[in-house]
Amino acid sequence: MQLTLTKSDNDVLRIQCEGTISQDGFKPGSDPLEDLIGTNCYDRKVLLNLERTHYIDSSGVGWLMGRNKQFRQSGGRLILHSIPPMVSQVLQLLRMGMVLELATDEVTALARVTGDKS
Repeated sequence: MQLTLTKSDNDVLRIQCEGTISQDGFKPGSDPLEDLIGTNCYDRKVLLNLERTHYIDSSGVGWLMGRNKQFRQSGGRLILHSIPPMVSQVLQLLRMGMVLELATDEVTALARVTGDKS
């Protein structure tokens, strides 16, 4: 899994995720989000673009759930968007839409995070 910061507007960060969403290859105790944007990242609003991901395993689901919990506890927000069919099927099967914020595309995710009702 590779994370890249693509845009930062005020307190909204846009991050691109590529590859397999998994904790395989993580160094013990490391956090790719903190490595990318710093330890105070969880009080921010993050739109995580998954369009370039092709698979998610159980450790990846656990990682997303853990990050989502940290965002909520810190006053931030994590919204996943542009989810490919293979990843979406796994998230739907596990009913992750009840725990994670999922959006169809970046425009919808941005509208949710900024409170735009249009």
